[in-house]
Amino acid sequence: MIARTLLLTVCLFAAHAIAQSPTTQPADAGDTTPPINAADRAKVKIVNGKPSSGFEIVDETLDKLEARGKAANAIEAKIVYDFITPGPFEGADEDSQKKFGTLFFVQSGTPQFLVHFDRKEQGGVVDRTPEYYAFDGLWLTERNDRSKTVIKREIVKPGQNVDLFDLGKGPFPLPFGRSRAEMLRYFEIRLHENEKDKPIKLRCLPRVGTDLETRYRYVDLFVDRKLDMPTRVVCQRKVDDNRIEVSFADIEEHAKIDPKRFEVPVPKDFQETIEPLAPAPKPEAPPQGPGQ
Repeated sequence: MIARTLLLTVCLFAAHAIAQSPTTQPADAGDTTPPINAADRAKVKIVNGKPSSGFEIVDETLDKLEARGKAANAIEAKIVYDFITPGPFEGADEDSQKKFGTLFFVQSGTPQFLVHFDRKEQGGVVDRTPEYYAFDGLWLTERNDRSKTVIKREIVKPGQNVDLFDLGKGPFPLPFGRSRAEMLRYFEIRLHENEKDKPIKLRCLPRVGTDLETRYRYVDLFVDRKLDMPTRVVCQRKVDDNRIEVSFADIEEHAKIDPKRFEVPVPKDFQETIEPLAPAPKPEAPPQGPGQ
């Protein structure tokens, strides 16, 4: 059974939602990314008529990742999400908050997933209070059994044709399963490690002028040479220098997954908050001239 790159995309999609924990409306799916700095865009090389990173192995790896990301079946996997906070001074120990759980994912036109964390470890303390993060193609639902809260955020309006992971337009831009041209448009990508019998490590540096550049200092992809897919991703947030590491294992591919697996019921004693997307602003009428 071969896992697809899109599986990892979903893992980080969930991780992004968890780490951000937004209290405001997600951005509309319209193109809100500022124009990329012309000087940065000009740095993308063209080799044989195609954008190139300047490293043949990087270009080949990006092409393989794109091919893996074009198709995905119903998938179940174990995931580990690690949120790492640097120590208060250089040389001090880092704080690690690890969450362990299961991912259910199915692609049927629109990606849908459920991440169920059943264990958290921090400072030697184990917490088995469940957490759920589910996306049904329109709404992102977060359920926390410790706080007894459920938050439902509308990500996409019904009828919208949105590429959720588009680097420039998607509400959750993530650099996986995208074309080489798109990746190089938004990232400078370097070959960071290339040791025999170890994953290829690509360091992706967001280009100036992109929305990603305001979020992350870097995104590292550890790409398995046999599977042609990342087995680990590390990204450093710009706002606080915290790191997010996501990995997955015990992957099973199914013909389909029971739709009930994606349901997150709301217990009677839980507080539920619903946050719909704000309506799109109506275009202003053109000014009327004299006599009109």
